[in-house]
Amino acid sequence: MMKAVGLGCVLLLAACDGGATVDGGAIQEDAGHVVDAGARADAGADGGGADDAGTPLEDAGSPGECGDARPNLSGITGTEGLVIARDGTIYYSRSGGVGRMRPGAAPENGFVSISGTVWGLALDAANETLYVGNPGHGVHQIDLTAATPAAGDFVTDLGAPNGLTVGPDGFLYYSDFNGGRVYRVDPASGTRTEVTTSPISGANGLAFESAGTLLVASYGTGRLLRLTRTAGEETGRTTVTDDLSNPDGVAVAADGTIYVGDQGGAIQAGVYAISAGVVTPVRTGLSAPASVEFGSGSLRCGDLYVAVGGGAMVRIEDVGAGAAVPWH
Repeated sequence: MMKAVGLGCVLLLAACDGGATVDGGAIQEDAGHVVDAGARADAGADGGGADDAGTPLEDAGSPGECGDARPNLSGITGTEGLVIARDGTIYYSRSGGVGRMRPGAAPENGFVSISGTVWGLALDAANETLYVGNPGHGVHQIDLTAATPAAGDFVTDLGAPNGLTVGPDGFLYYSDFNGGRVYRVDPASGTRTEVTTSPISGANGLAFESAGTLLVASYGTGRLLRLTRTAGEETGRTTVTDDLSNPDGVAVAADGTIYVGDQGGAIQAGVYAISAGVVTPVRTGLSAPASVEFGSGSLRCGDLYVAVGGGAMVRIEDVGAGAAVPWH
C-alpha cells in the first residue's frame, strides 16, 4: 500500500494487477538469516492487559501439529494478503480474487473471484470462514465449507479495509487504510464498532500480542503502534518503534519478537524483526513485501511466509515458532 493516502492504490495495483514485473524464477527462500530468536520484545511494557472478553491470546488454543513441508512457492506471485490455515493451506489475495494452495497440491490462483483490488485476509478459529478486505466494497466472507465457495458481503464499507485479523475474542478486526481507523466486528451479528479513538495514518497490518495488546502498522508515518483496549475500545497508545518506513503486515513470534513486512523508502524494502524496540533486518531486497504469517499444519511452524507484490511469495526458514493464534 502507499504512504500518501492521496495516491490511492497506485503502488498496490502495480504490484497485484499484473502490471508489476513478476519474478517467475526459483523459490525465494532464506535459510541463513541472522536474528537472535532468544531476544524478546517487551510486549507488556506498556501495561497491556487481556482483552475485555476475558480471553487472553495465549488461551486462544495451542498451535496445531506442524509438519516438515516446504512447498514450491514460485507459482504464487503478485500477492498482498496472506493467511495460513490450521492444516497448512495457504490462502493469498491477488488482484481480482483469492488463491489457495492446499497441502501437497499446486496453487489455485483463481480459487474465488472478487471484483477489483483485494487486500488483507483473515480466518476464523474454526477455519470455516475466510474474511477478505476489498477496498471500495467492504469486507467479504467466504464459506470454506461450501461446495463452491464464493464471496458474500460481511461488512459494507466504502473505505479501504486493509489489515485483517481475528482477535482472541473471536471478533474480526480490520484497518481502514484511507480513514486511518481500526474496527471490530461481531462475527455473529455483523455489528461494527470502532477501536481507535483517533486516526492512524495509513492504518495497515494488525496483530495481537499475548497480553491482548493490539499492534497496528502506520504506513503513513513508519511507526508500529501498540494499543491497549477496554470493552473493545482503545484506552492507550504507545510507539513500539518509529524506525520503519512503510510498514505493512505484522506477525508475532512465540518469544514475543515482532516481524514486519516493510515496503521500503527510508529503509530497504524487506522483512524486519523488532525486539525490545530494536529493528533488525531479516530479509531485504524484496519488491513490495506485505503480509507475513507463520507456518502451520503440514508446513514447518518455524518458517515465516511473506506475501510479495513484485515477485513470488517468499519463505524465510527457521525463524522460530509463531505465537498462538485462534486460527492455528
